[in-house]
Amino acid sequence: MNRLIKSTRRFLRQSSFALRERGSVAIEFALALPIWIILLLGSSDGAFLMILSQRVDRIAYSVTDIVTQSEMVTLDDLDNIMLAAGQLMEPFPFDAQGVVVVSSVYKPAGQATRISWQYAGGGSLIRDSRLGTAGSTPLLPNGLTLNDNDNVIIAEVYYAFTPLFINAGILSAGDLYRVAIYKPRLSPLITPPT
Repeated sequence: MNRLIKSTRRFLRQSSFALRERGSVAIEFALALPIWIILLLGSSDGAFLMILSQRVDRIAYSVTDIVTQSEMVTLDDLDNIMLAAGQLMEPFPFDAQGVVVVSSVYKPAGQATRISWQYAGGGSLIRDSRLGTAGSTPLLPNGLTLNDNDNVIIAEVYYAFTPLFINAGILSAGDLYRVAIYKPRLSPLITPPT
């Protein structure tokens, strides 16, 4: 009988310890769950932002590269190049969320640097060039300066980023902006396209 009482007491002590342990594990899980959810949502939005950023980079460099390979550029050429820009963004939409601004910047001998012409297309997003407007002195990126008779083609790409999990508040919406600068290969490309 005494042995039965001892084993019953031991069983009750072990059971109460196990119940307390299970309760503390549930509390720890409840405290850690929001942190894990935030990490999951943040990682998903971060990966989405990185993919979009790479595609916007690709558009900037591809558009600039294609334009600078031309001996003469027309409006039809630029329209076709902008169609390619939209295809580079697939499967993500570019038409309503993006725009490409192509500028030809030229420095005549002994004169100030000027934007010879600009073209915006590829999407319906409304954004102004950070360089300035056609005919004005440009604000060139990264401290770029041109020597006399130098000409560069600059493509600026804007993309309106919206996070996947808007209500989570981890990443905020805003513009992705990329710029690419190439020197024309076959001719200066300072004549406005027609």
